[in-house]
Amino acid sequence: MPPRDGDLDALGPWGVNTVRVWAHWHTAIYQADGALTAEGRSRLLALVGRLQARNVILELVLLRPGQLPGQPFAVFASEAARIKAVEATTEALRPFRNVLFDLYNEHDHPDGPISHAAARALRDRVKAIDPARLVTISSTESHLVSSAGTIDASGGRNLREEAGSGPDSVAVDIVAPHFPRTDSWVAATADRIKTVRMALDGIGSHAPIYLNEERRADKGVRIAPAAYSGARAAAANAGAAGWVFHTNAGFELSKTAFLDALSPDERAGLVGLRR
Repeated sequence: MPPRDGDLDALGPWGVNTVRVWAHWHTAIYQADGALTAEGRSRLLALVGRLQARNVILELVLLRPGQLPGQPFAVFASEAARIKAVEATTEALRPFRNVLFDLYNEHDHPDGPISHAAARALRDRVKAIDPARLVTISSTESHLVSSAGTIDASGGRNLREEAGSGPDSVAVDIVAPHFPRTDSWVAATADRIKTVRMALDGIGSHAPIYLNEERRADKGVRIAPAAYSGARAAAANAGAAGWVFHTNAGFELSKTAFLDALSPDERAGLVGLRR
């Protein structure tokens, strides 16, 4: 069952303590009515148990854009089924405390965006079942911070509606922006985090900032090993609570081991994170 033990055992020496996994990549763990499939539940519980044994946190992305009828990744019969899937997953994982929820990957993505009010309904269902479960919600690049590194009126409103404490806010525990994947992403990391922190302070939010999907090395695009360690160090120095090594190597684990899918640059980059 992917990921392989060798993949997971390699994480500790690299200093990795969190992995990000989608509940619906190729094969969803839930079915059309929102109930967990038997296989999906088994895979989920096996993975979280294997990670717990290694003192690794699972960041589980509960939902992805485009899962309703007529959308690109339709799996649910209705919005009610989508809510049921969130409830079923929350209930299944209640015994495990090494799990963070991203309610909806890039919730503003055009494949099937949801409003902040709809996201608040999902958050409330999680908290009703498991009040202590930490939740975040991720967004596309420029949803909060522009390519220029500023937060305009739209970005400020989005941040208030995600991290605020009022009834019209998602009320996340952690802010997880997907920053613009510009060529300057490494050099811009610290300033972007400081900009978000200042805006959060302005609305009285102490929510941690977690970078769970920074730039990755896509086909034909090389990222030098030192860039990863530089970006991570910049994030830490600017006060970020977490930074994820984003890579295509984890996309097809049923076909290729994570260790085998990494490029030489990425391997060197992971080694460099430990220094």
